[in-house]
Amino acid sequence: MWLENGKQERSELSLDEIEKILHNISKASGAMGVTFTGGEPLLRNDLHEIVRMCRKFGMKAALATNGSLITDKTVCSLIESGIQHFDIGFSEPITETRLALAAAAKSGCTVTASICIHKNNYERTGILCELAAVLGADAVALNRFVPTGRGKLHSQDLRLSNEDLLTALKHADRAAAAAGIYIYTGIPVEPCLASSTGFPGIVFSTCQCGASKWAIDPFGNLRTCEQNREILGNLLENTFTEITESKTDKIHLFRQWRPSKTCNPCTLPGNCRGGCRFLFIPEADKNR
Repeated sequence: MWLENGKQERSELSLDEIEKILHNISKASGAMGVTFTGGEPLLRNDLHEIVRMCRKFGMKAALATNGSLITDKTVCSLIESGIQHFDIGFSEPITETRLALAAAAKSGCTVTASICIHKNNYERTGILCELAAVLGADAVALNRFVPTGRGKLHSQDLRLSNEDLLTALKHADRAAAAAGIYIYTGIPVEPCLASSTGFPGIVFSTCQCGASKWAIDPFGNLRTCEQNREILGNLLENTFTEITESKTDKIHLFRQWRPSKTCNPCTLPGNCRGGCRFLFIPEADKNR
């Protein structure tokens, strides 16, 4: 689906193609739901119809959005279409983001406030978590800044040091106790860096990419992770099972990746999977 010069060969998927893909993945073993993300998924005028397709095939539907296009009316129409969960970017609590989170929360759907922690906001992580709780969020996802895509242009300005990350986790841990809100690490944190026992208010996740979580790009290509450029196959051409069974070696290599030589003898990567590999891998190595 890509030309050699890196330009896209075609426009984004049509409704018929999306329906075909949703039907395809609904047949896969263990398929439970789809999270519509972007970019900004609400820029598609037909998102409501896409959500209805997802529900038609028996899968749960969630929406990850920056909140800029969320209103009470939008939330109601999305719920009528079948959206059951909202994931709203909450890295900066500007007015439209606060209103979006509040609108989603009062709808009765579950709501996660996603905080991208970076150099400019890590000291306010606790305040952001508490504000999210006040506005009605059910959970907070802590996602440390990953320098991929356009983020690479701002890597030096936004990348967290290990000390910065620990400071952010300390603030979030206190907020969990003060506000009584469920807080977890959306981007995995290596247990050798921060032990879960030191932050009892935070649930430490592990990487599920290429296992129970997969990414489908706007052209129907299946990837292990939205950060990974490597295309396993196209869901308009082959079934999910056909693609994954034919790329077992590549998927296994992705899952077993370890970021440094110090990880090789370590007994922890079976649990942490080396954290998020895209925090460490040089650009030249990301497509191996």
